[in-house]
Amino acid sequence: PPRSTLFPYTTLFRSYGNVVEKKAILSEMRIRLYESVEMEKNAVMALTDEQSRYFADQSRQASAMVDQNLHKLRALVDAVPLQDEEKLMAEFDRCWTEFGKLDQDILTVAVQNTNLKAAALSREQGGQAVQRFEKALATIQPLFAGTPEAARATALTDRALIAGLKIFTLHSHHIAEAIDEKMDQLEAQMTAEQRLAEQSLSELAELAGSTGGPRRDAVLQAQTAFAAFMQKTAEVIALSRQNSNIKSLELSLGRKRNLTAQCDETLAAFQKVVQSRTFKATR
Repeated sequence: PPRSTLFPYTTLFRSYGNVVEKKAILSEMRIRLYESVEMEKNAVMALTDEQSRYFADQSRQASAMVDQNLHKLRALVDAVPLQDEEKLMAEFDRCWTEFGKLDQDILTVAVQNTNLKAAALSREQGGQAVQRFEKALATIQPLFAGTPEAARATALTDRALIAGLKIFTLHSHHIAEAIDEKMDQLEAQMTAEQRLAEQSLSELAELAGSTGGPRRDAVLQAQTAFAAFMQKTAEVIALSRQNSNIKSLELSLGRKRNLTAQCDETLAAFQKVVQSRTFKATR
């Protein structure tokens, strides 16, 4: 048949091919969008640095595939400019740009795992340090048994131990806290208990005397053990203050969820527009 007769059919096939490609790309973009979100959540909830990094990489790869498909989609829209599709492209571009920035913030913070590291440090090294302090205090009381200072020594060792245990208990509260002002309050409580413990140990040192001997050595060991425990407490607080797990979780469950819904709604609207053209192109 003459070329003039084939031209309308050629144009129709090209238009139909454009629509079919858009449908496939949009479907893939929605799949990869949610894959990126799922992997990002896994990175946030992971219990080890290795797992966090693995899932963060998976999330970034899925996002990169959305970027690749977005480039292809933009080329198809530019090839056959249509006002409604150009508007949806602009909407998705804005949403996806904000999505990417927030995603980078979340994944950067998530892989730090500072709250998990603080919890592990408190549970393991912090727990061992407070046990050494308890054992050191336990050696003091027998050395004062049967003396006029026995009751006083018992009261002071008990007071020092209770203060240390209170500080250890406050570790977990600090690690779980997301608000700076409340962390300040918890640290103030720890400081008050630290002073009480140190005062009790100082009074025990006075009871033990300054001439040396088993009593003096036992008190010095307790003071050394408490100082080591407070060093671990400082390390726990420093990690806990960064709040990387809590911050990334809040972002993931808050702004990220809203952005995901917004981006997906735009893609769904785009699919609906393209689907309507599928029927027109096949009539």
